[in-house]
Amino acid sequence: MIDLEEKRVVIERFFKDTGSSYDEVVDRFTFGIDRRWKRKMLSRIPTPEKALDLACGTGILTFSIKEKFPNCKITGVDITEGYLKIAREKSSALNMQDITFVHSSAEDFLTTEFYNLIISCYLPKYADIPRLIHQLSQMLASDGIILLHDFTYPSSKILQLIFELYFKCAQAIGSWVYPEWKEVLQELPGVIRKTTWVDEVTTAMAAEGLSDIQVESFTLQGSALVSAKKSA
Repeated sequence: MIDLEEKRVVIERFFKDTGSSYDEVVDRFTFGIDRRWKRKMLSRIPTPEKALDLACGTGILTFSIKEKFPNCKITGVDITEGYLKIAREKSSALNMQDITFVHSSAEDFLTTEFYNLIISCYLPKYADIPRLIHQLSQMLASDGIILLHDFTYPSSKILQLIFELYFKCAQAIGSWVYPEWKEVLQELPGVIRKTTWVDEVTTAMAAEGLSDIQVESFTLQGSALVSAKKSA
C-alpha cells in the first residue's frame, strides 16, 4: 500500500519535466500496446454526449475520444500544468472543438456537470481511491459509465519474471535515450508492485452503489480495466 502523501510526491517527481517526450515514450516503451489498450477502452463506450477524461496528460485519450465521437463535449483534467499546456497546444493545432482542459487533481475536481462517460488511463495507482470514486459517482449521469485503466503487477510467477525483465531492459535503454525518464523508469516498477488499485476501486464502486462492476485483464496481466455503470 502507498499512502496519498507518497503518491503526491511520486507524481511531482515523475511528471515535472517529461511532458515533451511523453507521447513518444508511452508508445515506444509499450511497443504500441498503449494504443491497443485505448482502442479496447473506446470499443466499450456507447456514444457519449459529455465525457470526463481524468489524468488526461497530453490528451492522447482525449483526442481519441473526440475523433471517434466528434459531437461529444469533453473535459480533460490533469494535475500537471506542463502536460496540460501541451494538450491545449495540440487541441489548437488540430482545431478540436468542445474540449476544455482543467488544472486539478482528480480527487479535487468536482462540477455540477453530469457526464455520460468518465474515463482515465494510468490514474488509479496514484489516487485516493475512495475519495475519487465518491466524487466521480456524483458527476456520473444516470446510465453513465466509468472506465479506469492502469498497470497491474501479474499474479503469475512466470509473468512476474517477464515484468521484471522488461523493466530492467527499459531502465537500461530508456535512461540512456530519454534521461528525463530515468527516475520514472527506476521507480515505476515499485509503484506497480505495491498498488492494490483494482481491489480498492471495485470496493469503492460497490460502496457508492455503482452496478455492473467488471474487471478485465490485458496483455499478460500487465494492466487492467475496471468498469462500472450508474443505474437510472
